[in-house]
Amino acid sequence: MYAVTGASGFVGLNLVEALLSRGDEVLCLSLDGLPAEAARTFEGLSGRAIDLKADVRDRPALEAAFRDHGVRRLFHGAVVTAAEARERRDAAGILEVNVVGTARVLEAAAAAGVERAAVASSSAAYGPLFGGTEPVREDAVPRPQALYGISKLAIEAVAARLAELHGLRIPAARIVAVFGPWERDTGLRDTLSPVWQIARLGLAGQPVRLPKGRRDWVWSRTVADALIAMLDGPTLQHGVYNIGPGQTWAPSAFCRALEPLLPGLDWREVDDPAEANVLLHQDPREERQPADVARQTADLLPGGHPPIEACLEEMARWVMQHPDWFR
Repeated sequence: MYAVTGASGFVGLNLVEALLSRGDEVLCLSLDGLPAEAARTFEGLSGRAIDLKADVRDRPALEAAFRDHGVRRLFHGAVVTAAEARERRDAAGILEVNVVGTARVLEAAAAAGVERAAVASSSAAYGPLFGGTEPVREDAVPRPQALYGISKLAIEAVAARLAELHGLRIPAARIVAVFGPWERDTGLRDTLSPVWQIARLGLAGQPVRLPKGRRDWVWSRTVADALIAMLDGPTLQHGVYNIGPGQTWAPSAFCRALEPLLPGLDWREVDDPAEANVLLHQDPREERQPADVARQTADLLPGGHPPIEACLEEMARWVMQHPDWFR
């Protein structure tokens, strides 16, 4: 039995879907439960999902859930992805969920006999290092600046220490910005991917105006595959892995993939960021390096990340099959 915290979130839904697709049983833990459309889709898969509402700060409830359902593998992905406004408003709340919540989840897992776990970290832990001249490796010295990145680096340290104390293996996935199916506005992610924003605007018949930035957005289904490899792989050489495509690309590539399926899509890039109605996670005028993915390729995904163009075409088809998801 697998357990996924943050199962109703973006990465969580993709991981649950991947596990169910191969016939696994999955305990899905979240504050709000699986969204109805995803739950209906998952019912048609060969595995079995158990949907349970739970707070990651409630250790007794988590321990009972893990024990009662015989959980042996756990992915902890429940976090608050905070932007600056939320930092000003509720810094303690961010840290309570992201850091204290991680400790509670892993304490409960150890007490309940969970054998293997992995935690969601983020490339935000690197801070400004992506502004250099080379892809960013896991052995670079992190310099997080925002509370989200600070909390993610703390999560890695908490996981490493509890792994040592309890004799577990708890690797951390430093996931870059994600795009793909099941992304939604839960109120816990302050900036959604440009792909989601483009899809929502396009389906609503609104113009799409893009800034000219590039980033190494990673396909959500590849993230799920990498996380499963972290949980199932016989040996891992490292405690931290970048999860990404290993290259940067521009959101305009998704417009080109969506255009044939959505006639009349009105899109263009703009020189002035103030004219854009699609937001990026960084200043679009900054050159950004990708995360180095050599460890990922060696230990988790020997075939590498699939071509970005193929992922965008698949995403475009998914958007057209699930228009209500973006409303």
